[in-house]
Amino acid sequence: MSPRTSPVPSSGMATQSPWFLRFPPELSSSIVSFLPNRDVKSLRLTCKALSDISPFSSARVFLSANSLNIEVFRAVADHPKFRHEIREIIWDDARFVSAPLIWESVRPIIEPERMEINSNEECPIWFTEDCAENRYTIKHRKYRDVDRPDHVARQHQLDAQMPLKACWKYYQQLLDDQRSIIRSEDDEKAFLYGLERFPQLGRVTVTPAAHGWLFTPLYETPMIRAFPYGFNYPIPRGWHYDPVDSQVAEPLPWLEATDDYKELWRGARIVLRLLSQVEKHNVSELRFDSKQLHTGLNFLIFDQPCEECNQFAAIMKRPGFQRLHLSLLTGSSGYWTGFQSGLFRQAVSLAKELTHLHLSTTFNNGSHFPMRDPPIPLKEVLPLKEWPNLSHLGLSNFSIDTSELIDILKLAPSSLRSLDLEFIEFPFDELCLTGLLERMREDLGWTERDQSLKPTVTIAMEGQRRWPGRFVKLSSDEVATFLYGSGENPLNGDSTSSPKSGYGINYDLFEAEYTRPNVNFMDLKKLGIIC
Repeated sequence: MSPRTSPVPSSGMATQSPWFLRFPPELSSSIVSFLPNRDVKSLRLTCKALSDISPFSSARVFLSANSLNIEVFRAVADHPKFRHEIREIIWDDARFVSAPLIWESVRPIIEPERMEINSNEECPIWFTEDCAENRYTIKHRKYRDVDRPDHVARQHQLDAQMPLKACWKYYQQLLDDQRSIIRSEDDEKAFLYGLERFPQLGRVTVTPAAHGWLFTPLYETPMIRAFPYGFNYPIPRGWHYDPVDSQVAEPLPWLEATDDYKELWRGARIVLRLLSQVEKHNVSELRFDSKQLHTGLNFLIFDQPCEECNQFAAIMKRPGFQRLHLSLLTGSSGYWTGFQSGLFRQAVSLAKELTHLHLSTTFNNGSHFPMRDPPIPLKEVLPLKEWPNLSHLGLSNFSIDTSELIDILKLAPSSLRSLDLEFIEFPFDELCLTGLLERMREDLGWTERDQSLKPTVTIAMEGQRRWPGRFVKLSSDEVATFLYGSGENPLNGDSTSSPKSGYGINYDLFEAEYTRPNVNFMDLKKLGIIC
């Protein structure tokens, strides 16, 4: 019997196989490969034939202080096939709160008026206000964009929003579940189990940004996928985060901080401790990634010796450790004490096999008018001579001196293949990014290298962004035409916020459909992107 024909049933009536199954297997598999895992799972459930041509494959699992996330995590860890495919654990380090806290000192402040119950909605005033803010945010993030399918999908959820009383009840269930997990330490136990059960695990990512914006999560974790349709809730942000999205919280001295304050980094601290203590694991890449939210690890853990600093250093020292992405909460004032002690430099200098480093701060982050902070002394932060195999360097939200950056790049090993510069400021320098590119072309000698040895350079700038995660980025080709050829400098005079019109692409880390060219409003309107 041909595999592309269906058997004849007992009635004698021949049935024809679905049209999709008549495609060559290679074509069917190629089509399925474009589907997100959520849709692949649904397709596999329709029939055995479609299940056979739709193999589920996922290289990552999610973890947080949530019982459903832990249940799925453990199920994958116990699966005889899937556990061998896992290469990354993503820890959602944002947690639900019973009340909004403002950390102006080592003790949190609760605004009592927001704790009162809204008699109409039967939930706290702070909850109703945050849910209303979510609706406002959806509207204003869309701004003048034409209705895209993702906009329509979000609007459908808004129109079908559950009554706030029901939202509050479900939110309380999530909060109770979270408390139970934290008491039992089941999230920590699951992470330890994963280190044992995932033989191909190479990357651990901890982020405060998993929930993204309402109905637009960064990651669709099992918990988030299970939310009721139209569920509006205060979007949790992990770590120390200012409730006003455009502001930056000031980090509190770590050795003086309470346990409650340190618990804002619960997932990050567990990961630091276990990766430094467990001997048998293959994790070679560690990412504490804020996704451009105005937060990060409290960099004052590097101000004076402490457990977290020692654990970080122990991970850097592990044989085979190669990649580090580190978002640091430095405040916005340019007071870089956490780097002055030398503990950070000492720790990262232990990573002798480091190939990739991306380092971001919150200096000037969220400030529309930079405060002209003193530049970070890169030579005191980055021990490039200790990384002979470094192939990628990324710096984000750094206040720098042009000459010092040029000197640092001269020290970079010949193995350097890519350089990312994001939201860079030049506080006491007449030069800006435009001048920096000119000096890179003139002073570094990269133009004389063979084509394959020339580092690719990308530059990200604020552009017209109003929300964390939005930016305009110059591609490596746009920079290379000037840096290594006779092309025009894509940067715009003394501006550090946007390249020349027509250069670069606007992105949104939380909304892939937002992507658009960097052109003026009239051109965007002609392209049918805005109205």
